[in-house]
Amino acid sequence: MTRNVPIPIDENLLRATVKLNTLLFAGVCALMVGLSLLCVTYLSLDRGLPDPRHFLNLLGVFLPAYSVSATGAWIGFFWGALLGGIAGAVIYRIYARSIRAQVAEYFAGTRSSYALEFAVVKIHGHFLGLALGGLAALGLLVTTNWLVIRGTADASVHAALLKNYFPGYSVSALGSILGAVDIFIVTYLGCLLLGAIYNRIVVLRQKDGT
Repeated sequence: MTRNVPIPIDENLLRATVKLNTLLFAGVCALMVGLSLLCVTYLSLDRGLPDPRHFLNLLGVFLPAYSVSATGAWIGFFWGALLGGIAGAVIYRIYARSIRAQVAEYFAGTRSSYALEFAVVKIHGHFLGLALGGLAALGLLVTTNWLVIRGTADASVHAALLKNYFPGYSVSALGSILGAVDIFIVTYLGCLLLGAIYNRIVVLRQKDGT
């Protein structure tokens, strides 16, 4: 019986794959966020002349020149695609740090190259939590402090509602830090739970396939 030996990892191929997947993931996120904002804006327009106080107009605070209008819809598409692409790239690059360890672990021991056909990459809850949690925390910090800098913190009643979900949050510099910590912890723990459930299903699937 021939003993399988660990297969060396081609570092150049791995880096090229991560780079390609980063571009693809960023592109998909850009398209999804951009189209979502475009469609939501046009749907609001189809319901008649929008009220100047329409909640979507609040996005104009963070997206320069955006408004609930035909022109604003495409401006929203631009900003949505830009921010969605950046967020997608950041998320994938952080999460990709776990891929090399998974590949090395998979081929360690008695795994063979034939088994790669049936392989399923697991979700690394730690890195996914760092990526999504960090991005969510940064987003809350930036948007809240932008309201403070603009001098509209007291009038931002919708943003203030977040205190119902994140204890300690308020539309202020200190409140943004406390809220960022809260949203990071919640997102991180959620990713750990998601990873644990998904990976358990993967293990059961692999056992059934052997």
